[in-house]
Amino acid sequence: MPGPMTDMAAERIRERVGSGPWRMWFDRATIRLDGQSLHIEAASSFEADWISRRFRGPLQEVAHELGAACAKISASQTGGDAAVETPASEAPSPPSPPTRPRKRLLRLDDMEVGTCNDLAWSASRQLVDEPGARHLSPLFVHGPCGVGKTHLLQGICHRFRATHPDASMRYLTGEEFTNQFIQAVRHGQLDRFRSTMRRLHLLAIDDVHFVSGKTRTQEEVLHTLDAMSISGARLVLASDAHPATIRRFHKGLASRCTSGMLVQIETPTPDLLRRLATRIASSMGLTLDAGAVETIGARCCDARQVQGLLSRVLAYRTMRSQQGPVTGLDVAAAGSLATPRSGRPVVVRSVIEAGCEVLGVSLEDLRGRGR
Repeated sequence: MPGPMTDMAAERIRERVGSGPWRMWFDRATIRLDGQSLHIEAASSFEADWISRRFRGPLQEVAHELGAACAKISASQTGGDAAVETPASEAPSPPSPPTRPRKRLLRLDDMEVGTCNDLAWSASRQLVDEPGARHLSPLFVHGPCGVGKTHLLQGICHRFRATHPDASMRYLTGEEFTNQFIQAVRHGQLDRFRSTMRRLHLLAIDDVHFVSGKTRTQEEVLHTLDAMSISGARLVLASDAHPATIRRFHKGLASRCTSGMLVQIETPTPDLLRRLATRIASSMGLTLDAGAVETIGARCCDARQVQGLLSRVLAYRTMRSQQGPVTGLDVAAAGSLATPRSGRPVVVRSVIEAGCEVLGVSLEDLRGRGR
Protein backbone atom coordinates (compact mmCIF):
# COMPACT_ATOMS: atom_id res chain seq x y z
CA MET A 1 0.00 0.00 0.00
CA PRO A 2 1.42 3.44 -0.87
CA GLY A 3 2.79 5.37 2.07
CA PRO A 4 4.64 8.59 2.75
CA MET A 5 8.02 7.05 1.91
CA THR A 6 6.70 5.59 -1.34
CA ASP A 7 5.25 8.96 -2.34
CA MET A 8 8.56 10.60 -1.47
CA ALA A 9 10.42 8.05 -3.61
CA ALA A 10 8.12 8.74 -6.56
CA GLU A 11 8.61 12.50 -6.19
CA ARG A 12 12.39 12.13 -5.97
CA ILE A 13 12.45 9.97 -9.11
CA ARG A 14 10.31 12.51 -10.98
CA GLU A 15 12.74 15.28 -10.04
CA ARG A 16 15.74 13.25 -11.18
CA VAL A 17 14.48 11.99 -14.54
CA GLY A 18 12.23 14.93 -15.52
CA SER A 19 8.48 15.21 -16.13
CA GLY A 20 8.55 13.96 -19.74
CA PRO A 21 10.45 10.70 -19.11
CA TRP A 22 8.42 10.23 -15.92
CA ARG A 23 5.15 10.26 -17.86
CA MET A 24 6.58 8.01 -20.56
CA TRP A 25 8.27 5.33 -18.45
CA PHE A 26 7.12 5.57 -14.81
CA ASP A 27 3.49 6.66 -15.02
CA ARG A 28 2.25 3.07 -15.23
CA ALA A 29 4.97 1.61 -13.01
CA THR A 30 4.47 0.53 -9.42
CA ILE A 31 6.99 2.05 -6.98
CA ARG A 32 7.51 0.43 -3.58
CA LEU A 33 10.07 1.07 -0.85
CA ASP A 34 10.93 -1.46 1.85
CA GLY A 35 13.77 -1.53 4.34
CA GLN A 36 16.37 -2.84 1.93
CA SER A 37 15.38 -1.93 -1.63
CA LEU A 38 13.56 0.52 -3.84
CA HIS A 39 11.33 -1.59 -6.13
CA ILE A 40 10.19 -0.32 -9.53
CA GLU A 41 7.78 -2.71 -11.25
CA ALA A 42 7.28 -1.63 -14.88
CA ALA A 43 4.20 -2.48 -16.91
CA SER A 44 6.16 -4.54 -19.46
CA SER A 45 9.52 -6.20 -19.90
CA PHE A 46 10.40 -3.65 -22.61
CA GLU A 47 9.78 -0.72 -20.26
CA ALA A 48 11.64 -2.47 -17.44
CA ASP A 49 14.65 -3.01 -19.71
CA TRP A 50 14.57 0.61 -20.89
CA ILE A 51 14.30 1.96 -17.33
CA SER A 52 17.18 -0.25 -16.24
CA ARG A 53 19.45 0.97 -19.03
CA ARG A 54 18.47 4.63 -19.04
CA PHE A 55 17.71 5.46 -15.41
CA ARG A 56 19.56 2.95 -13.22
CA GLY A 57 22.00 5.61 -11.98
CA PRO A 58 19.37 8.14 -10.81
CA LEU A 59 17.30 5.32 -9.26
CA GLN A 60 20.28 4.07 -7.27
CA GLU A 61 20.90 7.59 -6.01
CA VAL A 62 17.27 7.95 -4.90
CA ALA A 63 17.44 4.56 -3.16
CA HIS A 64 20.54 5.60 -1.19
CA GLU A 65 19.00 8.94 -0.25
CA LEU A 66 16.01 7.12 1.25
CA GLY A 67 18.14 4.62 3.16
CA ALA A 68 17.74 1.63 0.80
CA ALA A 69 20.69 -0.44 -0.32
CA CYS A 70 19.74 -0.62 -4.01
CA ALA A 71 17.05 -0.15 -6.64
CA LYS A 72 15.46 -3.27 -8.10
CA ILE A 73 13.70 -3.05 -11.46
CA SER A 74 11.29 -5.72 -12.69
CA ALA A 75 8.39 -6.20 -15.10
CA SER A 76 4.76 -6.76 -14.16
CA GLN A 77 3.42 -10.28 -14.63
CA THR A 78 -0.25 -9.28 -14.40
CA GLY A 79 -1.01 -8.69 -18.09
CA GLY A 80 0.49 -5.21 -18.45
CA ASP A 81 2.11 -6.25 -21.73
CA ALA A 82 -1.23 -6.64 -23.47
CA ALA A 83 -2.08 -3.00 -22.84
CA VAL A 84 1.21 -1.89 -24.38
CA GLU A 85 0.92 -4.04 -27.49
CA THR A 86 -2.23 -2.43 -28.85
CA PRO A 87 -1.53 1.29 -29.21
CA ALA A 88 -3.58 1.60 -32.36
CA SER A 89 -6.80 0.77 -30.52
CA GLU A 90 -6.25 2.97 -27.47
CA ALA A 91 -7.81 6.10 -28.96
CA PRO A 92 -9.81 5.23 -32.08
CA SER A 93 -11.61 8.08 -33.77
CA PRO A 94 -15.40 7.69 -33.92
CA PRO A 95 -15.65 6.98 -37.68
CA SER A 96 -13.16 4.10 -37.42
CA PRO A 97 -14.38 0.50 -37.10
CA PRO A 98 -14.21 -1.09 -33.63
CA THR A 99 -11.40 -3.42 -34.66
CA ARG A 100 -8.71 -2.12 -36.99
CA PRO A 101 -6.75 -4.81 -38.87
CA ARG A 102 -3.03 -4.80 -38.25
CA LYS A 103 -1.14 -3.45 -41.24
CA ARG A 104 0.94 -5.98 -43.15
CA LEU A 105 4.42 -4.52 -43.09
CA LEU A 106 7.30 -5.12 -45.47
CA ARG A 107 10.47 -6.67 -44.05
CA LEU A 108 13.76 -4.81 -43.76
CA ASP A 109 15.70 -7.97 -44.61
CA ASP A 110 13.79 -8.32 -47.90
CA MET A 111 15.06 -4.99 -49.18
CA GLU A 112 17.70 -5.06 -51.91
CA VAL A 113 20.68 -3.01 -50.74
CA GLY A 114 23.17 -1.18 -52.94
CA THR A 115 25.23 1.97 -53.02
CA CYS A 116 22.09 4.06 -53.48
CA ASN A 117 20.48 3.02 -50.16
CA ASP A 118 23.09 1.24 -48.03
CA LEU A 119 23.50 4.17 -45.61
CA ALA A 120 19.74 4.48 -45.03
CA TRP A 121 19.37 0.71 -44.59
CA SER A 122 22.28 0.54 -42.13
CA ALA A 123 20.94 3.47 -40.10
CA SER A 124 17.51 1.83 -39.98
CA ARG A 125 18.88 -1.39 -38.52
CA GLN A 126 21.03 0.51 -36.05
CA LEU A 127 18.05 2.58 -34.88
CA VAL A 128 16.11 -0.60 -34.05
CA ASP A 129 18.87 -2.88 -32.79
CA GLU A 130 21.11 -0.57 -30.76
CA PRO A 131 19.61 0.92 -27.57
CA GLY A 132 22.19 3.71 -27.58
CA ALA A 133 21.37 4.92 -31.11
CA ARG A 134 19.30 7.86 -29.86
CA HIS A 135 21.45 10.27 -31.89
CA LEU A 136 19.89 8.80 -35.05
CA SER A 137 16.38 9.88 -34.02
CA PRO A 138 14.61 11.36 -35.82
CA LEU A 139 15.77 9.37 -38.82
CA PHE A 140 14.62 11.36 -41.86
CA VAL A 141 14.77 9.58 -45.23
CA HIS A 142 14.13 11.46 -48.46
CA GLY A 143 14.34 10.70 -52.16
CA PRO A 144 12.25 10.49 -55.33
CA CYS A 145 9.30 8.15 -55.75
CA GLY A 146 9.96 4.44 -56.14
CA VAL A 147 13.35 4.25 -54.39
CA GLY A 148 12.16 2.29 -51.34
CA LYS A 149 11.31 4.85 -48.64
CA THR A 150 8.05 3.14 -47.71
CA HIS A 151 9.76 -0.27 -47.67
CA LEU A 152 12.39 1.15 -45.35
CA LEU A 153 9.89 2.64 -42.88
CA GLN A 154 7.71 -0.45 -42.85
CA GLY A 155 10.80 -2.62 -42.46
CA ILE A 156 11.84 -0.62 -39.39
CA CYS A 157 8.40 -1.11 -37.84
CA HIS A 158 8.33 -4.83 -38.69
CA ARG A 159 11.77 -5.37 -37.15
CA PHE A 160 10.90 -3.28 -34.09
CA ARG A 161 7.70 -5.27 -33.55
CA ALA A 162 9.66 -8.53 -33.80
CA THR A 163 12.52 -7.50 -31.50
CA HIS A 164 10.43 -5.48 -29.01
CA PRO A 165 7.10 -7.33 -28.74
CA ASP A 166 6.17 -5.47 -25.55
CA ALA A 167 6.67 -2.02 -27.05
CA SER A 168 4.07 0.22 -28.68
CA MET A 169 4.59 1.54 -32.20
CA ARG A 170 2.65 3.14 -35.02
CA TYR A 171 3.23 3.37 -38.77
CA LEU A 172 1.08 5.87 -40.64
CA THR A 173 1.24 8.34 -43.50
CA GLY A 174 1.15 12.11 -43.24
CA GLU A 175 -2.40 11.98 -44.60
CA GLU A 176 -3.49 9.48 -41.92
CA PHE A 177 -1.95 11.61 -39.17
CA THR A 178 -3.79 14.66 -40.54
CA ASN A 179 -7.13 12.85 -40.73
CA GLN A 180 -6.83 11.40 -37.22
CA PHE A 181 -5.86 14.79 -35.82
CA ILE A 182 -8.83 16.48 -37.51
CA GLN A 183 -11.20 13.80 -36.22
CA ALA A 184 -9.80 14.19 -32.69
CA VAL A 185 -10.36 17.96 -32.78
CA ARG A 186 -13.83 17.58 -34.29
CA HIS A 187 -14.99 15.07 -31.64
CA GLY A 188 -13.31 16.67 -28.63
CA GLN A 189 -10.74 13.88 -28.24
CA LEU A 190 -7.55 15.89 -28.74
CA ASP A 191 -6.13 15.05 -25.29
CA ARG A 192 -6.74 11.36 -25.93
CA PHE A 193 -5.13 11.57 -29.37
CA ARG A 194 -2.06 13.27 -27.93
CA SER A 195 -1.77 10.81 -25.06
CA THR A 196 -1.91 7.88 -27.47
CA MET A 197 0.67 9.29 -29.87
CA ARG A 198 3.13 10.56 -27.28
CA ARG A 199 3.23 7.31 -25.30
CA LEU A 200 4.50 5.34 -28.31
CA HIS A 201 7.98 3.86 -28.29
CA LEU A 202 8.28 4.15 -32.09
CA LEU A 203 6.48 6.49 -34.49
CA ALA A 204 7.02 6.26 -38.26
CA ILE A 205 5.36 8.86 -40.53
CA ASP A 206 5.58 8.27 -44.28
CA ASP A 207 5.03 11.09 -46.79
CA VAL A 208 5.35 13.69 -44.04
CA HIS A 209 5.41 16.41 -46.72
CA PHE A 210 1.62 15.92 -46.92
CA VAL A 211 1.20 18.17 -43.85
CA SER A 212 2.91 21.14 -45.56
CA GLY A 213 0.66 24.18 -45.64
CA LYS A 214 -1.58 22.81 -42.87
CA THR A 215 -0.65 25.09 -39.98
CA ARG A 216 -2.35 23.35 -37.06
CA THR A 217 -1.41 19.86 -38.22
CA GLN A 218 2.24 20.87 -38.63
CA GLU A 219 2.27 22.33 -35.14
CA GLU A 220 0.77 19.10 -33.78
CA VAL A 221 3.41 17.02 -35.56
CA LEU A 222 6.14 19.26 -34.19
CA HIS A 223 4.87 19.07 -30.60
CA THR A 224 4.45 15.29 -30.92
CA LEU A 225 8.03 14.87 -32.14
CA ASP A 226 9.35 17.13 -29.38
CA ALA A 227 7.46 15.27 -26.64
CA MET A 228 8.51 11.85 -27.93
CA SER A 229 12.12 12.94 -28.35
CA ILE A 230 12.27 14.02 -24.71
CA SER A 231 10.89 10.66 -23.60
CA GLY A 232 13.51 8.75 -25.61
CA ALA A 233 11.16 7.28 -28.23
CA ARG A 234 12.37 6.43 -31.73
CA LEU A 235 11.17 8.61 -34.62
CA VAL A 236 11.32 7.84 -38.35
CA LEU A 237 10.09 10.15 -41.13
CA ALA A 238 10.10 9.97 -44.92
CA SER A 239 9.48 12.54 -47.64
CA ASP A 240 10.01 13.06 -51.35
CA ALA A 241 12.23 16.08 -50.63
CA HIS A 242 14.75 17.47 -48.14
CA PRO A 243 12.92 19.20 -45.23
CA ALA A 244 14.46 22.55 -46.14
CA THR A 245 13.06 22.39 -49.69
CA ILE A 246 9.47 21.33 -48.91
CA ARG A 247 7.20 24.25 -49.80
CA ARG A 248 5.13 25.79 -46.97
CA PHE A 249 6.82 23.54 -44.42
CA HIS A 250 6.95 24.87 -40.85
CA LYS A 251 10.49 26.09 -40.10
CA GLY A 252 10.43 24.59 -36.63
CA LEU A 253 9.30 21.24 -38.02
CA ALA A 254 11.99 21.34 -40.71
CA SER A 255 14.57 22.06 -38.03
CA ARG A 256 13.35 19.16 -35.90
CA CYS A 257 13.47 16.82 -38.92
CA THR A 258 17.14 17.69 -39.52
CA SER A 259 18.20 17.33 -35.88
CA GLY A 260 18.89 13.60 -36.17
CA MET A 261 20.05 11.37 -39.02
CA LEU A 262 19.20 12.87 -42.41
CA VAL A 263 19.87 10.55 -45.34
CA GLN A 264 18.98 10.62 -49.03
CA ILE A 265 18.15 7.52 -51.07
CA GLU A 266 19.44 7.82 -54.61
CA THR A 267 17.92 6.40 -57.78
CA PRO A 268 18.62 2.63 -57.94
CA THR A 269 21.57 1.50 -60.02
CA PRO A 270 21.01 -0.94 -62.91
CA ASP A 271 22.72 -3.68 -60.88
CA LEU A 272 20.30 -3.21 -57.98
CA LEU A 273 17.34 -3.14 -60.37
CA ARG A 274 18.49 -6.43 -61.90
CA ARG A 275 18.71 -8.06 -58.47
CA LEU A 276 15.34 -6.61 -57.56
CA ALA A 277 13.81 -7.94 -60.78
CA THR A 278 15.06 -11.45 -59.99
CA ARG A 279 13.58 -11.30 -56.48
CA ILE A 280 10.19 -9.95 -57.59
CA ALA A 281 9.98 -12.40 -60.48
CA SER A 282 10.64 -15.28 -58.10
CA SER A 283 7.80 -14.14 -55.84
CA MET A 284 5.51 -14.18 -58.93
CA GLY A 285 6.58 -17.67 -59.94
CA LEU A 286 8.60 -16.44 -62.93
CA THR A 287 12.13 -17.36 -63.93
CA LEU A 288 14.13 -14.76 -65.83
CA ASP A 289 16.96 -15.61 -68.20
CA ALA A 290 19.99 -13.34 -68.50
CA GLY A 291 18.48 -11.40 -71.41
CA ALA A 292 15.29 -10.68 -69.49
CA VAL A 293 17.22 -9.44 -66.47
CA GLU A 294 19.34 -7.13 -68.61
CA THR A 295 16.30 -5.80 -70.47
CA ILE A 296 14.48 -4.97 -67.25
CA GLY A 297 17.57 -3.26 -65.83
CA ALA A 298 17.86 -1.13 -68.96
CA ARG A 299 14.16 -0.22 -69.28
CA CYS A 300 13.30 0.58 -65.63
CA CYS A 301 14.37 3.42 -63.38
CA ASP A 302 12.88 2.43 -60.01
CA ALA A 303 11.32 -0.43 -58.07
CA ARG A 304 7.75 0.40 -59.02
CA GLN A 305 8.55 0.29 -62.73
CA VAL A 306 10.14 -3.13 -62.23
CA GLN A 307 7.02 -4.33 -60.39
CA GLY A 308 4.71 -2.96 -63.09
CA LEU A 309 6.74 -4.38 -65.97
CA LEU A 310 6.88 -7.85 -64.42
CA SER A 311 3.12 -7.73 -63.81
CA ARG A 312 2.62 -7.07 -67.53
CA VAL A 313 5.04 -9.88 -68.38
CA LEU A 314 3.05 -12.29 -66.22
CA ALA A 315 -0.23 -11.21 -67.82
CA TYR A 316 1.30 -11.40 -71.33
CA ARG A 317 2.61 -14.95 -70.79
CA THR A 318 -0.65 -16.10 -69.19
CA MET A 319 -2.61 -14.74 -72.16
CA ARG A 320 -0.36 -16.66 -74.57
CA SER A 321 -0.05 -19.76 -72.34
CA GLN A 322 3.74 -19.52 -72.50
CA GLN A 323 5.96 -21.75 -70.37
CA GLY A 324 9.64 -21.76 -69.47
CA PRO A 325 11.99 -18.92 -68.53
CA VAL A 326 11.11 -15.34 -69.43
CA THR A 327 13.29 -14.01 -72.24
CA GLY A 328 14.32 -10.50 -73.17
CA LEU A 329 11.91 -10.62 -76.12
CA ASP A 330 9.05 -11.44 -73.74
CA VAL A 331 9.94 -8.43 -71.60
CA ALA A 332 10.19 -6.15 -74.63
CA ALA A 333 6.86 -7.36 -76.00
CA ALA A 334 5.07 -6.96 -72.69
CA GLY A 335 6.67 -3.58 -72.09
CA SER A 336 5.56 -2.25 -75.46
CA LEU A 337 1.94 -2.79 -74.43
CA ALA A 338 2.16 0.17 -72.05
CA THR A 339 5.06 2.19 -73.45
CA PRO A 340 4.08 5.12 -75.72
CA ARG A 341 6.19 5.69 -78.82
CA SER A 342 6.26 9.43 -78.26
CA GLY A 343 6.42 11.63 -75.25
CA ARG A 344 3.41 13.67 -76.51
CA PRO A 345 -0.06 12.43 -77.52
CA VAL A 346 -0.81 12.54 -81.24
CA VAL A 347 -3.54 15.09 -82.00
CA VAL A 348 -6.03 14.93 -84.90
CA ARG A 349 -4.53 17.95 -86.67
CA SER A 350 -1.15 16.20 -86.90
CA VAL A 351 -2.81 13.16 -88.52
CA ILE A 352 -4.61 15.39 -91.04
CA GLU A 353 -1.48 17.32 -91.95
CA ALA A 354 0.52 14.11 -92.39
CA GLY A 355 -2.22 12.67 -94.59
CA CYS A 356 -2.25 15.77 -96.76
CA GLU A 357 1.50 15.62 -97.19
CA VAL A 358 1.52 11.95 -98.18
CA LEU A 359 -1.44 12.23 -100.57
CA GLY A 360 -0.30 15.54 -102.08
CA VAL A 361 -3.54 17.40 -101.40
CA SER A 362 -4.18 20.65 -99.62
CA LEU A 363 -6.03 21.00 -96.36
CA GLU A 364 -8.80 22.91 -98.16
CA ASP A 365 -9.24 20.09 -100.69
CA LEU A 366 -9.43 17.51 -97.96
CA ARG A 367 -12.12 19.47 -96.13
CA GLY A 368 -14.03 20.35 -99.30
CA ARG A 369 -17.04 18.61 -100.82
CA GLY A 370 -15.15 17.18 -103.76
CA ARG A 371 -14.23 13.50 -103.92
